[in-house]
Amino acid sequence: MWLFPLAAAAVSGYLAGILAAQWRARHRSHLLAWSLALVMFAVASAAAGVGLLAGWTTSLYRAYYLFGAILNVPVLALGTIYLLAPRPVAHLFAVIVLVAGASATVVVTTAQMNAGGLDTSGIPRGSEVFPADVRLLSRFYSISGFLVVVSGAVWSAVRLLRRGEAHLRRLARANLLIAGGTTVVAAASEVARIGTGSAQGFIFAVGLLVGVSLMFLGFIRTRPPSSAASSPRE
Repeated sequence: MWLFPLAAAAVSGYLAGILAAQWRARHRSHLLAWSLALVMFAVASAAAGVGLLAGWTTSLYRAYYLFGAILNVPVLALGTIYLLAPRPVAHLFAVIVLVAGASATVVVTTAQMNAGGLDTSGIPRGSEVFPADVRLLSRFYSISGFLVVVSGAVWSAVRLLRRGEAHLRRLARANLLIAGGTTVVAAASEVARIGTGSAQGFIFAVGLLVGVSLMFLGFIRTRPPSSAASSPRE
């Protein structure tokens, strides 16, 4: 089952590169945030693939948990905020995400771990590896980011669809795709949190791949129609 997480990591990394190229060409902050979020998805999935293939270590699991269960969704949500909110508001949230991310990194990298919980054929449960405070941090960060992405998508869809203009309808659909992809990833992560065995890793990887693909379709649709068919580097 290790091949599926590694494939998901490769796809996430490739899509992150495309968004990074778009950011360099257009200098839009939401593209940078989304690119960073996809890099985090890639790191988390790669850690899962290596863990399933060669066995889990504390370092692998810290990377998987930090980038896959804590940091990635808030950074994805920051992209939504940059896309929809006034720039000063988005800058404020960027500072909040940066401080919160640094704090979470310190907590996860210094937390005591139960190495025995890493002895599994699937993805270790957080409840068997990390103490309760780390798991609570994960739930708070991921749920908060998820709510921002989904509520932002729904709000923008309702507001933009009412205006009836074609490019605004396209932007509304783009946000709904991003929210749908985030929901799929959240569901796959929940399976990884509560499931056991090798099938758990397969479901996580497939869910990640499908979710990231939906997000990327949404990311592409946020581009103006004139540039949507052009090269990301143009």
